[in-house]
Amino acid sequence: MFRRTILLGGMIIVASVPGRAPAQSGTPASAAAAAPGPAGAPPKRVPISKAVFGDAGIIVNARDDGFMEVAAAGPTKTILIQLRTMAARAWVDSTSRMLRARPRRSNTPRTFRSDVAEHGSSTTMALTRKVTAGESEYSLFFSDEPLTGFTIPIEKSEADVFVAIVRKAVATSAKMLEKVDTSAAGKDSAAKDSTAPAPKKKPAAKRTAPPPAPKP
Repeated sequence: MFRRTILLGGMIIVASVPGRAPAQSGTPASAAAAAPGPAGAPPKRVPISKAVFGDAGIIVNARDDGFMEVAAAGPTKTILIQLRTMAARAWVDSTSRMLRARPRRSNTPRTFRSDVAEHGSSTTMALTRKVTAGESEYSLFFSDEPLTGFTIPIEKSEADVFVAIVRKAVATSAKMLEKVDTSAAGKDSAAKDSTAPAPKKKPAAKRTAPPPAPKP
């Protein structure tokens, strides 16, 4: 319990560092980096989970700018990965299929891996399943450089829980972004209405005086 407290306590600082996340693949960097709030304002974060998986503490947050983030504290380093909700949702779908798959029984080890990378950087998160003679071993992998990173052996139940946590973060981030977009659209509409020119009034019709009555 003491080790878990140290892991999670040290990660809170990393996970709360403000900053703009880079765009994910297929998304223009300018559009992905645009903050929904005032210029320079950090994104709003909603904590989804603070837990220990294997020997690592992991914090997952949702954000209101179309991103979610995972901070993982391993034996020697802490890695923060920021993912576009679209990319994280695709990872959840592919990882769920991998965990449900029933590969043929064989003495030859087979390894299945589902990974996702933060676009514009070398930061990567992956879940691996190694199957040998019908028995499966699971692990999480985090890396922020091509040749460095750490692997966390976990149980099947932990793999299911982690995927569920990321799925919840994706759903929460999507709802938060939708509210921000709706609010911004309402403000733009109100601003346009307030600046619209007042309709011009038609000039009043001039009345001509009746001709003078003839003299008797």
